[in-house]
Amino acid sequence: MLLATALFLASCGGGDEVTAVENRNMPETGAAAEVAKLDPDLRNGVLEKAIKASGVACPSVTGSERAEIRPGVKGWKAQCDNQTAHLIEILPDGTAKVTSRTH
Repeated sequence: MLLATALFLASCGGGDEVTAVENRNMPETGAAAEVAKLDPDLRNGVLEKAIKASGVACPSVTGSERAEIRPGVKGWKAQCDNQTAHLIEILPDGTAKVTSRTH
């Protein structure tokens, strides 16, 4: 199941192609809940694949932490070893929406 989640996230497109899904104040379900259960190393690998699939350079995710993507929406803040940071929202269907910091 975890491998399927990772592979699905790796194959997702960039954040611009994703239709936003309202999940304010709702419990995480589907792929989002599965990623939340992962140990840090596996989670960082899944987030790294999502970032790379969005077309952004990220040689390796060195750390990740829970973050509020927007009011009421949980996600992850991932730090890459090239000094970039990214916010990742994982939708219940496994699609990842990546927002990258430009400076």
